[in-house]
Amino acid sequence: MVQVKSYTVEQLKQQRDEILARVRMSLEQFREKASSYSLVGNEWNDWEDLQSIEFLLGNRA
Repeated sequence: MVQVKSYTVEQLKQQRDEILARVRMSLEQFREKASSYSLVGNEWNDWEDLQSIEFLLGNRA
């Protein structure tokens, strides 16, 4: 059975801020690093999570 999770906009923004704090970059810096395929280790997972959050917020990661 598929489990569906619901998040508020504030929860999504908080998760986004936590990811950016963890990688110590702004969204723009993280986006540039990802576009140049320079992410390492867990940064790839963080980038995928951030893309999902931005999609749910109606933004472009």
